[in-house]
Amino acid sequence: MAGGVTQDAILSVEQKPDGASSALSTLMLRLYELSAMALVVAAGVLTYGVVMGHLSGRATLWQDEVTIFLIAGATFISAAQVQAWRGHVGIEVLAEILPSRLNALRYKIIDFLVLGFCIFFAWKSGLLLQEAWEEGQTSHSAWGPPMWIPYGLLTFGMALLALQVAMQVAARSKAALVLAVLCACALLFWHRPPSALLTGYSLPVVGGAYSIVTLVMMFSGMPIAFALGVTALTFMFLFMPLASVDTIAQNFYEELANTIILAIPLFILKGAAIGRSDAGRDLYLALHAWLHRIPGGLGVANTAACGLFAAMAGSSPATCSAIGSAGIPEMRARGYSPGFAAGIIAAGGTLGILLPPSVTMLLYAVAAEVSLGRLFLAGLFPGLLLITLFAGYSVLRFQKEKRIAEADAMRTGVRSAILAKDEYTFGQKVRMLTWVAPFVIILAGVMVVLYAGWATPSETAGVGAILALCVIGVMYGVWRPGKLMPILNGTLRESTMLLMIIGMSLLYSYVMSYLQISQGTAAWIISLGLSKWVLLLAILVLVVVLGFFLPPVSIILMTAPIILPPLKAAGFDLIWFGVVMTVVMEMGLIHPPVGLNIFVIKNIAPDIPLSQIIWGTLPFVILMMLAVLLICIFPAIATWLPAALMG
Repeated sequence: MAGGVTQDAILSVEQKPDGASSALSTLMLRLYELSAMALVVAAGVLTYGVVMGHLSGRATLWQDEVTIFLIAGATFISAAQVQAWRGHVGIEVLAEILPSRLNALRYKIIDFLVLGFCIFFAWKSGLLLQEAWEEGQTSHSAWGPPMWIPYGLLTFGMALLALQVAMQVAARSKAALVLAVLCACALLFWHRPPSALLTGYSLPVVGGAYSIVTLVMMFSGMPIAFALGVTALTFMFLFMPLASVDTIAQNFYEELANTIILAIPLFILKGAAIGRSDAGRDLYLALHAWLHRIPGGLGVANTAACGLFAAMAGSSPATCSAIGSAGIPEMRARGYSPGFAAGIIAAGGTLGILLPPSVTMLLYAVAAEVSLGRLFLAGLFPGLLLITLFAGYSVLRFQKEKRIAEADAMRTGVRSAILAKDEYTFGQKVRMLTWVAPFVIILAGVMVVLYAGWATPSETAGVGAILALCVIGVMYGVWRPGKLMPILNGTLRESTMLLMIIGMSLLYSYVMSYLQISQGTAAWIISLGLSKWVLLLAILVLVVVLGFFLPPVSIILMTAPIILPPLKAAGFDLIWFGVVMTVVMEMGLIHPPVGLNIFVIKNIAPDIPLSQIIWGTLPFVILMMLAVLLICIFPAIATWLPAALMG
């Protein structure tokens, strides 16, 4: 898809499997499946810890570290298979601009840089493993497991990834393969001086170079995770001492070895379990049965279903897919215009990053060092505000389309399906609710457990995932391996892509902080003396522009060290800003060129022209802008609930 997020450029040519590559592919696939099952084991460990903690009154000492080892290990080992499946996304804007020869050269440069980075990273991971083994390193927890376990998983996974990339590069150019290997080896065995290679450059020069290299790498078509990693490694090598370069693998692991960050795959698992069952369809049908008497009830039902499903799943693409697969055909069959049907589902899906449990808010809480519980609560009323605005627009749009249909019926005698009326008995409505109730109970239960202080966010993610798997197993028969494994595989694929971006983003931010780029930029912004609202407007415009090209995960982790200190100095509540920023990033999910939800809808309804989908989403972008304005004028929309419940 030109001009948006696409799969990594280095995989644009398929490799022909020979004996060695076929054996490697089989090995990676089996390891991937084991890694997918490790996510369920991790969720089970957390659930066990919660249950035993309440029964015995004592914490399970090994719970968190076993969970970290399982999820981090699954991520590392599955990275190679995700690479083989083209799962690491990048920004592709040059493919249709450059001539074929320049594109071929661009791909070779990307091949060279990515392979060199993977070899270097795998080697440093191996040295980290060797050091942990020889020194008998253990973790600093009360349980104290040996650190060669996670470092061994990291080394094995990165070595597999480097091997997979090498095979893909070889399929395009043997010369690029040889050159990348030689250059990586030269860097690894070069006895460079212990001090930084380049010194004496001013902060603006280093910061400007860092920004330019980042943009070049991002827009080259290189996968986002590798683009951030290559940029960080380049500046570590040039501007930081040798000792810092040697810790690249350790920094990467330590940034990821966070129970809150590693709860992300479990939230995704819960969403995938619900999303890949028929729960979305049942939720939509139940709400339609109860709301059909409202003008535009079908659109209102879709909006409400998206809100509830987003709160259960915590994922925008999952919400779009689950509700849209039932809602869009139903709306079109009832006479609604295709653009409106697509637009309301795409917009409703964005609620997945605002309503708790939200992966985006989880990352913001980590980056801003604010309470995740407060942030989740702060997103509730703004989420309800957006649902109300979307539903109100649905009613108005329905009335407009109904008037047009009535005029056409008077003129031609042909009645549109939008003029038909549905009737449901009370018994039918109640029966439909019984299919939805278990999922609503899961949602309510997880929120109660979290806010009652009975479990941490990572524990609630594990409990929610186990409950969701149990419910779909009982209600929809999704317990056989043939039905369960696609859910686990899809979860791991998305989780690995996200966690690789997160890990490299945190490494990127570490380098930016070490070189004083983030601190210097933040100080410069403060020195401008902008009024607080001008500062806020400038930052939100920056977020909107970044949303044209980057997913919310990258925006948060790359910009937080720069934009949060000035906002805090200006007197803004960072919890409140987290909500505002999330709503602004929601816009990026439904406007081009990235517009992830737009392309999810296009996959669900391929016969709807892309232009109609985009025009259908524009009114909702305007409504989101209105919501941001209201939250700015009335900040209590976001701040009252966490203050009332948590003090």
